Amino acid sequence: MPTSSRVVLLIILLLATALRLAAFFDNHFHADEALFASWARLIAIWRDPLLLAQPVDKPPLLFYLQALAFPLFGPLEWSARVPDMVASLLLVPLTAVFSWRLFGSSASALSAALLVAMSPMAIQFSGTAFTDPLLCALLVAALLFVVASPRPFWSGFCFGLAVLTKHQAWLFLPLLAGLVWLNGWQALQWRRMAAGFLPPFLLFLAWQLVRGGGLDLWSSQLNNFGGLRLAWSWELAPRLDAWADLLSLTLGSWLMIALLLLSIPVVWFSSPKRGDTSALADRLIILFIAGYLALHWLLAVPVWDRYLLPLVPLSAVIVGRGIGLALHWLPDHHPGRRYPGMLLILAFIAAVQMSTAVAARNGHFPVGGQRNGDSGAWEVAEYLAGTPYGTVLYDHWYSWHWQYFFIDRGVYTSWFPYPAGLVDDLDVFGKAAGDRYLVLPADDQALPVRRAVEEAGFEMRQVLHTDSQPGMILYRITPS
Repeated sequence: MPTSSRVVLLIILLLATALRLAAFFDNHFHADEALFASWARLIAIWRDPLLLAQPVDKPPLLFYLQALAFPLFGPLEWSARVPDMVASLLLVPLTAVFSWRLFGSSASALSAALLVAMSPMAIQFSGTAFTDPLLCALLVAALLFVVASPRPFWSGFCFGLAVLTKHQAWLFLPLLAGLVWLNGWQALQWRRMAAGFLPPFLLFLAWQLVRGGGLDLWSSQLNNFGGLRLAWSWELAPRLDAWADLLSLTLGSWLMIALLLLSIPVVWFSSPKRGDTSALADRLIILFIAGYLALHWLLAVPVWDRYLLPLVPLSAVIVGRGIGLALHWLPDHHPGRRYPGMLLILAFIAAVQMSTAVAARNGHFPVGGQRNGDSGAWEVAEYLAGTPYGTVLYDHWYSWHWQYFFIDRGVYTSWFPYPAGLVDDLDVFGKAAGDRYLVLPADDQALPVRRAVEEAGFEMRQVLHTDSQPGMILYRITPS
């Protein structure tokens, strides 16, 4: 990549950093993030380094990386986000270099990098503790090492790390194998790729066997989904509508989605030169994106935003390819004169994307991380931090948050399945020594619990109402 393009890429990376830092420090945990971070803390304090007592259903690479961050930065929420933040920032240059190696066009590479840097979905997932940002960066790195030089060992190693991060990595094996085939790898290169893949994969298998659970992580995740099946006919329309809403946030605006849809025929029907694998590579990426979306639409998997995150760099690469081809087809297409046109295109993308990117920086979209993602659990944890050892917190809705916050505190969380179960516990232990608290959502779903406790002869005194919306209310329970 020319030096001038590298300077522009550095500016894009600085922009990506500015758009991501606020969420990194300000956001609070979604329930899944709290669960993952609690596993990482159990590893970090050596209480359960193999997670033997935890219902783990995902490969563990992220949890062990988070466990390295906690001793370095302390038991803070943003400590658990360090691996994802690093991965999110690395994704910008990885996408640029991947596009450059495929198409040899600075316009394509920088356009793709800018789209990733300003993608609302990429921005709001950067400041999280989900597995998906790390998965995304590792997958793009695996694809890059196929087309860069190539380096088969490192491609296999990065793909092995992706498998060690999340099961969904296997879905990208056809795209990886397709790029390998297009690049005409020989048997020796395939073996080197396998040699790179084996160390992380064997480590993953050994981790499962040492835990004594066999090879059941995949089946555990399927059970959490309720099994895997085709979507029923009456589910197809609402599922399509839900996926379309999320898809609009991958590139940031409907204008960028329209540009993607326009780029697809431009890329598909471009006339490749003899022996030009880049034209076949972009068609392969288009086919993979279409197949990936169709699979998630037709299978009754949850409609979750995180599943679309890996499509952000791939979609950006296709848009960038379309821009590069359009510049090449201009009447005055001398390479030395295309640079001003490229800068104008980048300025146009930045202007169009800026409002949505800033909104994503402030967590305004219902994807990824949120400032009130925990409904105020951190406020409850802060309030109870100074309570004496043996304090009991009754809860039905937020147990994963308390597993993280009270992992080294003297607060015992007692989960109740239904209001009568809570009343039974209070009848037995309600007059025993020790403070007892009850946390409830600040909406109507808490009414049956409040009614049951008060009818059982206990007084509920509100001690905290969190600032988040709808938030939660903390009560202290005492006998009437």
